[in-house]
Amino acid sequence: MKIQTDRAIELSNVQSYPSIFKRTLSLFSMMRLPNCIMIGFAVIVGEIIASQIVPARAAFYGFMTGFLLLAASMVLNDYFDREIDAINQPEKPVPAGIVKPTEALSFAVILASFGLLFSTYSGPWTLLIALMSVGIMVAYNAKVKKLGLIGNALVSTNVAVPFIYGGFAVGSPTWSLAIFALLAFLSNTGREIMKGIVDVAGDTAKGVKSVAATKGNAQAGKESALLILWAVLLSVLPILFGLVSFYYIPLVAICDIGFLLTAYSIVSNPTPGNAKRNKKFVLVWMTFGLLAFVIGTL
Repeated sequence: MKIQTDRAIELSNVQSYPSIFKRTLSLFSMMRLPNCIMIGFAVIVGEIIASQIVPARAAFYGFMTGFLLLAASMVLNDYFDREIDAINQPEKPVPAGIVKPTEALSFAVILASFGLLFSTYSGPWTLLIALMSVGIMVAYNAKVKKLGLIGNALVSTNVAVPFIYGGFAVGSPTWSLAIFALLAFLSNTGREIMKGIVDVAGDTAKGVKSVAATKGNAQAGKESALLILWAVLLSVLPILFGLVSFYYIPLVAICDIGFLLTAYSIVSNPTPGNAKRNKKFVLVWMTFGLLAFVIGTL
């Protein structure tokens, strides 16, 4: 069935096959560059929290590892989700016939290979963490995504890992990193559940057991909001434990207020359009959280 689908995708526009330039741009768009930059920056944040003096080489290698591995994950996701995207988002490069499935898969392998190469420069522990991250990436996209909440948690593990990776890259992981990794895990799991509201049609057709597909949009909105609220509550721990300075407070306040507004919005209006809008806002609030930890630990 999949082979037939791939052939249909590849042959659909045989008379006007996209140019190399257009295919290249589409491949880069599949990387979700803003997300990649954010995860690359997350590794540097982990390094700064663990060690206030971060060598430029460690920052560069760490950023490139996080950037490339997330890019590989994004492209691989589009490869495995090509049939679901044909229902939910047919304009995306693979279902639209702009990028062949084999091209997407090859590009993902290249990105992951370079990401692993950069991880070797920081030592055996960072290589081990990077390999674990790749394993999670493949398992999620190939199989675990269909398990719904378990898949959401697996994705969020890879969002939390860059901070721990950053600590090991400079040789000194700390409790502050563990707390922030937990906050990233909770808020991103809430975001993943929220994303399921947007993708109900395709997920249902392809047997993906997301919270929204199995329990309805309203329940998905509640569970998404609950996880985000937990992240807000736990954001006070660094202050209580004396792990950050006063400068942490203004930025984390913006982050928390944003999360509270998002939680209220998705509970009161758990529609696909609102979920699509709010999942972008979650990334904005997470960025403020990143900055709060950086400034608060300097």
